[in-house]
Amino acid sequence: RFVAQPRLRLAWAIAFARSAFWVTFFVYIPILMVEGGLSETAGGLAVAAGNLMLLNNVVTRRLADRLSLRLVLGAAFLGAAALVLLVAGLSLRHPAAAGVAMVAAAFFVAMIDGLGPVPFLRAVRARERAEMTTVYRTYLDASELLPQIAYFFLFLAFGFPGAFAALALLLAAMGALTLRYLPRGM
Repeated sequence: RFVAQPRLRLAWAIAFARSAFWVTFFVYIPILMVEGGLSETAGGLAVAAGNLMLLNNVVTRRLADRLSLRLVLGAAFLGAAALVLLVAGLSLRHPAAAGVAMVAAAFFVAMIDGLGPVPFLRAVRARERAEMTTVYRTYLDASELLPQIAYFFLFLAFGFPGAFAALALLLAAMGALTLRYLPRGM
């Protein structure tokens, strides 16, 4: 029943994409820093700075109330996608700049963290919430497994740029889908 409902599928995809970003951020940015000749501390600082971006949730809700959930989520996905694409271009020659760009992308993904569950909560019927939540939460396992499988092959062929470009493509696709299919009334 979950898969038969387009709004629930979209809510799952939104959650999957944002979680895939965080898995990539926490695993590959520290590796990129160390592989790029920077210290382990640089990787730790990048992760800490990315976590600080979650503080923007204080104002994100008001922004969505003013502009619309659809517009804020779509713009956040597209903003993150553009910055992650920049990370792909910088990753081999300028790992520090790539880390800064990824932290900037985390600002946008943190907005999605604050607002991302809303499409699910508004799409699911109250009487089905427990059953549907069980299915919805599979995005966590999927986002920890599927990107890693894709990155394995992308790293073999293209290294860091391939993995980050794939993530940027996922985020851009989710931005377009959100702007196209998330109901206007949200």
